[in-house]
Amino acid sequence: MKVHRTTVSLVDKHYITPSYLRLTFHCEEITPFAEVPLGVNNKLFIPPQGVSQVMMPSYNADLKAWEIEDESLRPTVRTYTHRAIDLEKQHLTVDFVIHEGDSVACQWARNAKAGDTIGLAMKLAHRDVLPPRDHYLFITDMTGIPVVSALVSTVPPSASVTVITEVLSEADIHPAHYQTAANLQLQWLVNAHPEQGSELASRGIEAWKQLPESNFSHITAEYHTVKKLRDFLRQEMGKGKEDFFACAYWQINKREDEEREKRLD
Repeated sequence: MKVHRTTVSLVDKHYITPSYLRLTFHCEEITPFAEVPLGVNNKLFIPPQGVSQVMMPSYNADLKAWEIEDESLRPTVRTYTHRAIDLEKQHLTVDFVIHEGDSVACQWARNAKAGDTIGLAMKLAHRDVLPPRDHYLFITDMTGIPVVSALVSTVPPSASVTVITEVLSEADIHPAHYQTAANLQLQWLVNAHPEQGSELASRGIEAWKQLPESNFSHITAEYHTVKKLRDFLRQEMGKGKEDFFACAYWQINKREDEEREKRLD
């Protein structure tokens, strides 16, 4: 599968809510991304702290490793979702959740200035993320808002959508995240300390039990929340991967660079 790699430079940033920051980048080589659907993952290459211009590594297929001439300039690679793309302006938008801790991407986004660059890599061919269904249930915390907001916007008016979102504060409740032609129901769960546990899984199970037969669930949250929901759907309800997508975006007590299970089929 072909992957397009390039660099992008920051042109604008503004807070949507106290914990949600939107960055707009200029992308000179934006045309190859024209057919890439919203809601798919891409890789961001973030330069070391104090470095404003990213140096992109090259991939050695034989060694299966990223190589770079100066190790002190090796970027950190993180997975994100582009929120919007404007081919005419050559703009690409990426949203970041701002939180406490040692998150490389979070710190970069918070401190970035106009003209700073990062690297971007995106696969140019994708299957549809959402299969045809009458109803879609999205269960997410703030880390999943970018992908959920992108996917919700693609749901046709003939379908209905329920989105359950866990946010850090009342001020982070922002219904405008979710724009869709479908019949939309929003539920919000405020949890200032998700690292101490969450009720998102139980809320999701309650909502799933109310769904019509033709449904699909999309789950993006902390690992333990995602696992509870995955186990409920698979073990108790007998559902398969054609019925739901479950991906852990983070895990309690594990740093970004520590190995963790991500997609839970």
